[in-house]
Amino acid sequence: MPDAEELIRVLEAVHDEKCAVSRADSYEEKMSYQNKFLNRKTVAGTTGSPLHQASSVANGTSTASGGYQTRENNNAVSPVENGIDRMGLQRKSSRAYERGDGLDERMGSSRKYSLTQAISNGSSLGQNSSGPNSAGLQDGAPELDYSQPASALQGPNFHLRRTQSQRTIERSPAALQRVGTLTTKETLTPSFAADKQFFPTTFPQIDDRYLRLDYANQDYLSKMLHSDLLPKGSPEVTREFMSTLVTLLLNYVEMQNDRTSRVLEFRHPKQLEQIVDIDVPDEESPSNLYQILLDCQQALQYQVRSGHPRFFNQISTGLDMVSLAGEWLTATTNSNMFTYEVSPVFVLIEKAVLQKMRELVGWPTGDGIFAPGGSISTLYAIHLARHRKFPLCKTKGVYALTKRPIIFTSAHCHYSIPQAAAVMGLGTDSVVEIPVDEKGRMDIDKLEEQIMACLERGDEPMLINATCGTTVLGAFDPIMPIADLCEKYDIWLHADAAWGGGVLVSRKHRKLMNGIERANSVTWNPHKMLGAHLQCSAVLIREPNQLFSCNNMSADYLFQQDKHYNVEYDTGDKAIQCGRKNDVFKLWLMWRAKGTLGFERQVNGLFELRDHLVRRLNEFEDFELILPEPECTNVCFWYVPPSCANMVGNRRYERLGRITAIIKARMMDRGNLMVGYQPLDDRPNFFRMLFSNAASTNEDVDFMLEEIVRIGHEL
Repeated sequence: MPDAEELIRVLEAVHDEKCAVSRADSYEEKMSYQNKFLNRKTVAGTTGSPLHQASSVANGTSTASGGYQTRENNNAVSPVENGIDRMGLQRKSSRAYERGDGLDERMGSSRKYSLTQAISNGSSLGQNSSGPNSAGLQDGAPELDYSQPASALQGPNFHLRRTQSQRTIERSPAALQRVGTLTTKETLTPSFAADKQFFPTTFPQIDDRYLRLDYANQDYLSKMLHSDLLPKGSPEVTREFMSTLVTLLLNYVEMQNDRTSRVLEFRHPKQLEQIVDIDVPDEESPSNLYQILLDCQQALQYQVRSGHPRFFNQISTGLDMVSLAGEWLTATTNSNMFTYEVSPVFVLIEKAVLQKMRELVGWPTGDGIFAPGGSISTLYAIHLARHRKFPLCKTKGVYALTKRPIIFTSAHCHYSIPQAAAVMGLGTDSVVEIPVDEKGRMDIDKLEEQIMACLERGDEPMLINATCGTTVLGAFDPIMPIADLCEKYDIWLHADAAWGGGVLVSRKHRKLMNGIERANSVTWNPHKMLGAHLQCSAVLIREPNQLFSCNNMSADYLFQQDKHYNVEYDTGDKAIQCGRKNDVFKLWLMWRAKGTLGFERQVNGLFELRDHLVRRLNEFEDFELILPEPECTNVCFWYVPPSCANMVGNRRYERLGRITAIIKARMMDRGNLMVGYQPLDDRPNFFRMLFSNAASTNEDVDFMLEEIVRIGHEL
């Protein structure tokens, strides 16, 4: 019987060939890969090949010397194999790992159980099992049987305000006309047929329970054009069109909060191009209003539902309804934030919210502005630091630099730091990345060594960036000792708290940012941990008037000084932008609805989800934590299938990294879950679970683990 290693090797080869095909630019390249794939499939698919064998290794027995210890309760293999410590992973050297001493002492007397074995026996985290604490587990959310027709999925209590059936074919008529054929569901277009072996054509049935659009007003709106809408058209037509659109949007919101709906309806790019009409037309015959609604419907159908409770793929997740209301109002007013005269209410609200955010940082005074994302907020901070050291750069540019400015940051910093250096003409070589410790935090001793080396070279230490919540591991750089060095060497201290800034509203977790009040500037993105609608990012400055000094251009066609109100309320002359979107109203509206204490409960709940996941990962031998005690709500781990149990060293971790990518691909094809993955330093691909969605629950966490194991079991 072929071993599991051969099985994984064949599956990886097939996966690599599929990935190569998806990157191929020509039909001939794809066909050559297809022939190669079919030959491999013919050989591997024969009777007795690894593809026809069970993916797990022998249950309850071991033939490897010094290898495994049989579990009496569930026949699972223990995680004690040849120098690999699943809970105490330590870097030995580049791309090498080893077990430290004291495994039994760290793990105590508790046993780890096999979730793979439990699922194979028909059990789950939502059922009683032999695992620890199983009696207190709740049933998970029910699974939707997508093999049933949509009408059978509605249930007796399901109804829409306007209902009829969706179009019977998935591809739009315009898209089919563009490729030169009209097809039924059962046939493929010619270009589809070429990719048949590589792009799945048996995706789950489209779930159209919410996004149906054959409304009763179809005939009416089909006769109307955009010219029939306000401002020149009819209020009645406008109201009918917009109310239908709002119904569609509310149905979408309801859908992505329904756990029986999928997170996404994934299609590969070439497939989606044939399904969705993405042409930008030039013809004189414009689309009618009903077709415009169909365009909206298809965009929603194939868009990833980032507000779904089981979307864990990015830091910005969830959908707060009050924030959405604020975003809708903001879009309706379409106001520009550069002067008080055009946005009086919103300018006052921004001033109040920035003051509240500075108070949470610990500053009685100061300044700030909302910017389009954390990267631009960080650019503001670096620009301010240069202006402080080299004020003549505002007029003379880089020619005014008497010394080379140096930026110090963690090796795990966000890429916006070197990006800002490149944009400002300093160059990415001016960014010195400081090594991190085993938890991903900046090494303070190495930092001071680099500062001293900078001074010895005759360069100018300009800014130290302390990352408060790194993107992957969620590490918090120690602000207090960094602030001491900044005071010692006269360096601007910026805290990039785009991700972790939400802990400032929590009395329990704000200790992660002890010393934040000593920073000169802070980036904070409420659209992350606080759950505000994208985009919502602020840069906060400890000293007042610095933004104006650095950025003002005194454009007298906007910022006249003889206006009949206090022109200090005009914000445009301290911003890098001219036109600036209102990003604050939705946050203010959330703050009004929840209060700071409501935000505190929300953030604490995210950390409780993190703790639940860490407990689960420690209970089962199917997983291996990257960091046993993560600081933020990032939880990083490998899935360890039984087929990798007898592997050790670099080869084992490289294999786990390849399996991670394959599981993610199948996860997206199924569509009921999204979890991100990435490599880091010398670690190959691992899953990165992020908690920022207030809708997620412990049951969603359990579902995620079970789904990973179910997919892994198929391998």
